[in-house]
Amino acid sequence: LFALGAEKQLVGVCTFCDFPQGVERIERVGSYAAPNVEAIIAKAPDVVIGVPPNSPEAIAALRRMGVRVIIVQVDTIAQVETAIRTIAHEARRESKGEQLLASMHQKMAAVQDRLDGAESRRVLMLVGQNPLIAVGSGIFLNELISMAHGVNIASVTGLPWPHLSLEFAIANLPEVIIDGSMGSEEKNKEQQLGMWRNFPELPAVREKRVYGHLSYSLLRPGPRLPDGFEEI
Repeated sequence: LFALGAEKQLVGVCTFCDFPQGVERIERVGSYAAPNVEAIIAKAPDVVIGVPPNSPEAIAALRRMGVRVIIVQVDTIAQVETAIRTIAHEARRESKGEQLLASMHQKMAAVQDRLDGAESRRVLMLVGQNPLIAVGSGIFLNELISMAHGVNIASVTGLPWPHLSLEFAIANLPEVIIDGSMGSEEKNKEQQLGMWRNFPELPAVREKRVYGHLSYSLLRPGPRLPDGFEEI
C-alpha cells in the first residue's frame, strides 16, 4: 500500500510491519497470526487484507460482522503480482499498481541481463539451523534461485519448507550456501562460517561461498522482490 502511494488509507497494521519508515505511525491491530478483531472493528475499515495462514477464526469473525475481508496468496512470483493487482484494485489505485509491476519487471530484467552466461551452481538456502529448515519447491524463493542460475538442492523434496538432515545437505555438495539463520555482522571469519566451518570439504566452504544472510527484502514477498532477486 505504501508502494502504491496509498499509505494514508491505512488505518491499522500488524505488529510485524516495520517497513517503510512511515509505517511506525500506524496503529497496531494485533499480530500476523492473531489479529485483534475488536481493534479492527473499532477502526471501521472498508476492507481488511490478509495473507495466509492468518487466523481462520478471526477472519470468520470479521466476516460475520459484515467486514469485507480479502485474502491474497503470495507463495509464488505470479501470486505476488496478482496480490499487488488485487490490493491496488481495493485501494482504487489500479494504474499505480500497473506502474509498480512494470517497474518491478524492469528491475528484474536488468538483474537477469547481468546474469547472462553465468554458470549454474548448486544452492542450499536455509532459514533455520536447528532443525535445518530449507527453501524448497513451489515458492518464490526457489523461483528466484532458478532465475539466478542456481539449482536448489532442496527442491527435490517437493515441499516448500523442508526439514533436512545434515547428511542430506552434505551429500548434495552445495556450491553456495545462503544461511538465513546466521548473522552477517560477525568480524571473525570463522564465526561467519558458523557450523559450516566443520565441513571444509564442501564446495561452498572451500570456495568461500557461504553467506550468513537474513534479509527481509528477500524473505518478504512484495514490491521489494527485485531487491531480493539481486541479493540472491
